[in-house]
Amino acid sequence: MQTTVKYVVLKSKEYQLGTPLFEESIEADGNYFDQIPNVIHYQNHEFKVKSKELTRKQIYDDFEETQTILVKVIATH
Repeated sequence: MQTTVKYVVLKSKEYQLGTPLFEESIEADGNYFDQIPNVIHYQNHEFKVKSKELTRKQIYDDFEETQTILVKVIATH
């Protein structure tokens, strides 16, 4: 299933509230939401996952299924 994962900063000294860290589009199964680690490493920084939100969309005419995962993180240092 086509999956878009968006990482957004909630709290950090170096990033403003709501700053998107990065976004990735991957091909993943429906269980990928549960496989997201509790700690994300990005550009020599460590972020703790505060929350995850999952949105799924199905288009029956095209048999297309996509999901978007919004991961909200806070800096640990």
